[in-house]
Amino acid sequence: MGKNRDWYNKNLEYNGQAHADAFVLNCTNFKTNGYFLELGSRHPKQNNNSYILEKSFDWKGVMVERESSYEQEYKTERPNSSAIMKDATEIDYKKVFEENNFPSDLDFFQLDLEVRDNTPLKTLLKINDELLDCYRFATITMEHDIYIAHLGEAGLENAIETRIKSREILKERGYYLVFSDILDPPHVCVNSPYEDWWVHPELVDMNYVKELQENNKHEYTKVGDVSCFKSYNIKY
Repeated sequence: MGKNRDWYNKNLEYNGQAHADAFVLNCTNFKTNGYFLELGSRHPKQNNNSYILEKSFDWKGVMVERESSYEQEYKTERPNSSAIMKDATEIDYKKVFEENNFPSDLDFFQLDLEVRDNTPLKTLLKINDELLDCYRFATITMEHDIYIAHLGEAGLENAIETRIKSREILKERGYYLVFSDILDPPHVCVNSPYEDWWVHPELVDMNYVKELQENNKHEYTKVGDVSCFKSYNIKY
C-alpha cells in the first residue's frame, strides 16, 4: 500500500516550530526532490522548516544564516544543501541561484529574519528585484512580526511596514495568501502572530488549498485587533 497524505500526517515527525514544514509538504503533495531557499535557517535541525524536506524527501537548497556558530553543524546535518553564513541583505541571489542550477520553479521560500533592524523587508525587496522576475516558489512563509505592535516593543513601524509591503509585493507577483498572522503553539510562544503562509496558484493544487482553508476557517483567534491563525490546530 502506498503512502498517502493521511499516512504522512500521522507518521511524520514534523520539525518546524509552527509546523510550516507540514504546510509545505501538504501543499506540494509530499513531493520528492524539491528545491528551497531558507533565509534565517538558524539551527540546521532544531525547529528547522527544511530539515525534514531534505532528510525525508530528498529536497536540496540554500540556507542563509548570519550566526556563524552553526556552520560546522550545517556540514554535518545538511550535506545535500548549501549554507551561506552571511547577512541576508548582502547576498547576490541571482548569482547564488545560477551557481546552484536552480529551476525557474522552486518549492519553498522561507523568509524568517529580524524585523527590529528591518532585515525582512530589505531582503524581500532585494529578492523581488533579483529573483522574482525569473523564479517562482510553490510555497512561501513570510515573517513580519506584527506581534511587536501588540507588545509595544521597539521595531513597531518596521513590523507594520513589512506586513503591508510584503503582502503588496507577493499579491502583485500572483501569490495567494492561505493563512495570515500565524501563531506558534502555546508552549513555544503565546499571542505573538509573526508570519503569513502563501502559495503560488500555478504551482499547487488550488482545489486542495481552498479545501484546506475551508476546513480550518474556525482556527482563528483575536490578539488585539489582529485575527491570528492557530497553526498548531491545522487539519490537513
